Amino acid sequence: MSTDNTEPSTEAYAAVEKAAASNRILYAPSVVKEAASLLDDMWATGERRGIPRGEWGWAVNLPDGVLSVTAHTHTSGPVPERTSEEITALCKDLVAALTSAEIGMSVEPGPRKNMTIVRRLPQTPRGGLHGDANLIVGLYSNGGWDISMNADGASVVSIAAPATTAGAAEVAAVVRAVARGELGNPFRG
Repeated sequence: MSTDNTEPSTEAYAAVEKAAASNRILYAPSVVKEAASLLDDMWATGERRGIPRGEWGWAVNLPDGVLSVTAHTHTSGPVPERTSEEITALCKDLVAALTSAEIGMSVEPGPRKNMTIVRRLPQTPRGGLHGDANLIVGLYSNGGWDISMNADGASVVSIAAPATTAGAAEVAAVVRAVARGELGNPFRG
């Protein structure tokens, strides 16, 4: 996870956003910014070695690569794994963010303490047997955040976001966008 507060270039940010649109992961804004900053660093390193930005494209999709690497740090298991207390605290942070005046979602406890059910809105993508399933958001001790419909056999989509209080707020904003249908149906493969 980056601690660099440098603003990425517009070009890098646009390239990473384009890569994010083609992946089956939802990304918190901080993760996109982190990947764009890494892309700027990669381009700068290449330029110092005589490799212009345009030369990367024929050999590798660098924007997709830096996004994947950056997202992996937020979606794969931490070492050591998060404790039960850490998971509980982060889930409370998520509920507070989801139910804040800014986000305004209705929630209820999930089937496990690491899950939160978010009540669907009329615009929420259809899911479940009758198309009326709520959303469910989880955070895992050996992984990151995810979202799915609260229905048996539902597709699960990772949300690349930091496992922090600020990350929980970003996840809440992503969940609101899914519930409002602003991201289309992220559960379609």
